[in-house]
Amino acid sequence: MSLIKKIFKAFMTGPVYLILFGLVFFGIGSGLTYQQRTFERQGAQAQGEVVGLAQSCDDDGCTYSPVVRFKTQNGKTISFESTYSSSPPAYDVGESVDVIYAPGNPEKAVIRGEGQVFRIIFMTIGGIVITLGLGMFGSNVKSSFFRA
Repeated sequence: MSLIKKIFKAFMTGPVYLILFGLVFFGIGSGLTYQQRTFERQGAQAQGEVVGLAQSCDDDGCTYSPVVRFKTQNGKTISFESTYSSSPPAYDVGESVDVIYAPGNPEKAVIRGEGQVFRIIFMTIGGIVITLGLGMFGSNVKSSFFRA
């Protein structure tokens, strides 16, 4: 069997699926991180205050999203509900938070740094799965070349 065929067979017998799965996870985490960083660079900053906690319940229990109020640079007061929720609540009512918002659309706002743990988890899981897939690939190549 030719060298290329052996390597291709070693790659296609399992590791390819792990590597692709890992790349998807890593790609999602990286894409979300890039999107967040771009928004933070282009957005305006303001100091906000958590004015409430929006509760969302299902069969697994309840989670809480902070409701934040802030003033734009031109003095307009804006309130928004975070897209991230947790149980227990990540913020207390009255807590001060840094807000990033789109200057042309201040209703599009986020709490600075929110969701970072989620993105890091996706990238870490992706990296671990990619490493496992590459390890399996190396093991398959080794066994196909040194088979008795």
